[in-house]
Amino acid sequence: MPEYRLYRLSPESGHITAAEEMVAADDVAAVHEVRQRRFDVPVELWSGKRKVTRIDATPEGAAVAHPPARRELAA
Repeated sequence: MPEYRLYRLSPESGHITAAEEMVAADDVAAVHEVRQRRFDVPVELWSGKRKVTRIDATPEGAAVAHPPARRELAA
């Protein structure tokens, strides 16, 4: 099975901030697996020296990563 790396990118600089290794049957399966997740930053999926895809941050991912602050209601 092919090995892949999922790189999390800084939205400001575009530099890699974290990497995650994963294994999938092929590119289609790897992309499908990654698209099931939500990210608060852009990510790129690579297979060796070949970039498979880039996925931008999603509004849903940002909401999960940074939930809105709760407000205390005045009594």
